[in-house]
Amino acid sequence: MPQKALVAFEERGPITEGTITSSSVLDTLNVSQFGNAVLAHIQGKPRINLLLNFERVDYLSSAVLTELLRINEAVQEARGRLRLCALNKDIRKVFEITNLDKLFVIYGAPEEAHERFVRALQIEADEESWDRVVKGES
Repeated sequence: MPQKALVAFEERGPITEGTITSSSVLDTLNVSQFGNAVLAHIQGKPRINLLLNFERVDYLSSAVLTELLRINEAVQEARGRLRLCALNKDIRKVFEITNLDKLFVIYGAPEEAHERFVRALQIEADEESWDRVVKGES
């Protein structure tokens, strides 16, 4: 029987949303599968804007934090953006204790997250545009 994908990807405008489909990402096998699935999706996608949706996740192991750091590094190398959303209060607390809430931008509900991410990208594009105007570039 084929194994269900741990992350389901959907393109939504300028954002790629990756929804984690498992309620827990615990053991070394599915932690690796999670990281590898996301890294494979990122590969060959310069400037990817990735929103990882944790709304179905009740629990994750600390090894997932290492995978998220790898994913973040790969997204940055692709000159993209990574955002997280819908972390339950216990998972959010882990991010706060480890200070990873300072490294990752974390949004609330998925729809709000998508809207805020799109708005942030628009502000960034506007700032780049203004910088070019100020510098006299076209």
